[in-house]
Amino acid sequence: MSKRSRLREGAYTLLFMLVVTSVFIAATSATYLATRERVERNKKLYIQRAIMRAAGIAPPADDAKAAELFATSVAPEGPEGATERYRVATPVGAALVFLREGAGLWGTIGAAVGFTEKLDGTMTGIAFTSQNETPGLGARIEEEWFTKQFTGKRGPFTTRPEGEPTELNEFDAITGATITTNAVRDLINEAIRDAPNFGAPSED
Repeated sequence: MSKRSRLREGAYTLLFMLVVTSVFIAATSATYLATRERVERNKKLYIQRAIMRAAGIAPPADDAKAAELFATSVAPEGPEGATERYRVATPVGAALVFLREGAGLWGTIGAAVGFTEKLDGTMTGIAFTSQNETPGLGARIEEEWFTKQFTGKRGPFTTRPEGEPTELNEFDAITGATITTNAVRDLINEAIRDAPNFGAPSED
């Protein structure tokens, strides 16, 4: 094969790669634009459900009914431009829910952390909004047995090995997921520490 033929073949290959790449980029962009609003709507509803669960309310499975319940039961609070705290009306009284983030093993853990209105550290619940922890280990923080154990308990919290009886300020750790368990503990304890001062003007 002559040098000119090799150059021509290389040019054809490069052109083919450029065309294929352009087609895939265009298809991906079109899919993103077509689904962007739906993705954002689902993300918003997912967080709304988490806020209600953290307050002790079981949101309806139907999306429209869940959105309606959120609109009638939840009100954002806090300084201007901030929506990190929500007041939630529940059958047993108001709950205050905070959106918090903390560092996990593989990335950021996001959670809605709920407290009674007295803000004395007594929790109404917790629901996770995002996590990238190890499946079967740290990702178990989203399992009902783990989240349910915080309801009615009062922190700051310490951990105990999974399956052991716990005191009012203790919760069961996840076996084999110490870093993730400690990350959840720290996230909740920081929320307890910061909650009473939410919205207070900072001292310069």
